[in-house]
Order: sequence, then C-alpha cells, then structure tokens
Amino acid sequence: MSKKHWVVLSVIGALVAACPVNPLQAGEFADAVVSYEPGVGYATRFTNIESVLGEPSRLNPFGDPTDPFDPPYGTNQILSIGQGGSLTVQFHTPILNHPNNLFGLDFIIFGNSGFIITNDFDLTTMNWVGVPATDGSLFGSNPGSTRVAVSRDGQTFYELDPTRAPTVDVVFPTEGSGNFNRPVDPTLTQADFAGLTLDQIRALYNGSAGGASYDISWAHDAQGNPVFLPEINFVRVEVISGKSEIDGFAAVQRQLRGRASVNR
Repeated sequence: MSKKHWVVLSVIGALVAACPVNPLQAGEFADAVVSYEPGVGYATRFTNIESVLGEPSRLNPFGDPTDPFDPPYGTNQILSIGQGGSLTVQFHTPILNHPNNLFGLDFIIFGNSGFIITNDFDLTTMNWVGVPATDGSLFGSNPGSTRVAVSRDGQTFYELDPTRAPTVDVVFPTEGSGNFNRPVDPTLTQADFAGLTLDQIRALYNGSAGGASYDISWAHDAQGNPVFLPEINFVRVEVISGKSEIDGFAAVQRQLRGRASVNR
C-alpha cells in the first residue's frame, strides 16, 4: 500500500475517532431482516422487507403525520404477514433485559392499526362534524393471534408468554410525533380511549409513539419453564391466525437519573 493511501486511512480513522456514534441514536431500531415468510392471506403489495427496518413511519405517503387516526399505510411503510407466515429481524446492538426499562418492557413492535373516528362526516364540507373522537374500536388490526419469540444467537428462540404478550398489530396505534422508544402504559386498554380526541389520546400516551410492548422476561422454553435472557439480538413474529402488518421494531428506553436512555 502506498504512503498516500496510509495517510488517507489515518485521516479517516481520526475522523471516526473524533465523531463517535451517539449511543442514543445507534441500535434503537431493527437493523436487518433475517427471514420473511408472507403466509396465507397477506396483503400482496406489502412485501417490502426494508419497510420494517430503521425508525417507524412519522409521515404517511402524502406527507401527513402518522397518528392514531391516520396510521402508516404505504407499500414502503408496512410489511404484511398472513396466517402461517413469519418475520425475523436482527438488532446489531443487543436489546437488554433491563429492570430500569420503563414499565419493565424491553422492545416495541409497531403495526398499522388505527382508532375508528365515530363522528358523523359532512359530505358537503368533506370534514368531520365536531372534533374527531373515537369509541376505542380499531380498524386495520389483526383479529387473530400472533406468537412473538426472541433469541440471543439467531438459532435458539424462546416464545414470550402468550398470556402476557399482546397480539402484534392491535394496540396501540402509532403516534408519529411521539417517542418510538417509549412504551404506552401497558395497563391501558381500548376502553380507556373511548370518547377521546386526538389530543386526549396523545395525553394518555404520555410521550409514547404507541406500539405493542414486550418484556424479554416473558420468555419460556418448550416445556413452559421460564428462561432468563440478559439480552437478545433477534425478534421473531409468527402469525397464527388473521393478518398482521408491521411498520417497525424499537428498543425501549430506560429511565436513568431523571432522563431517558436507550436500553444499552
């Protein structure tokens, strides 16, 4: 290698050292798709695996902000999985099973369900009558069931307790102005959103961007015995029945001395 090349490499190395990766920005979202099987009954145009990588959608295809009344719906935003299908993603930076994670939850999966607006619609003005509100019912959600499993090495996966793990692509609809790494209070149910406007839903989300949240401590083996995993790098979603759309995956932030920190 020439002296000139060594100089260039030295300069590049110095720049990298001077500009370290921000730990609050690195590894927060899924980095790679390991496998994808669409299953039966998936939405045929929604098979772009790149759509589940990186930050979930803050804007819809026409530039409108995503919110619980207007979730992501573009073919480049959501990946569809039908019955018998599955998706496995990898985080290059491990997701920690950390006791300081908010609500004890470790990662979040975002879908494309939305709250149904129950106001009347004026066809003359082409607008809602009054301030749009919901009764807590959903559109675009999976009426069936899903299985979520996690792994450290990508070979051995452990299912999360199905009595605790929420169905993927049901609650909570995405709020694009929120924090994708902050879970919604898991004690909330659809009924808690009945009669709420968008601003009131955002208040109940308390800074979260929504999504379904999961605790690595729910992992168990094939015999149902609890399995302790200090961290994971892989998440697998299997659709047992119905159809789920996925927009993205995120690691949960933990609370650290009065401020939020990505769980690393």
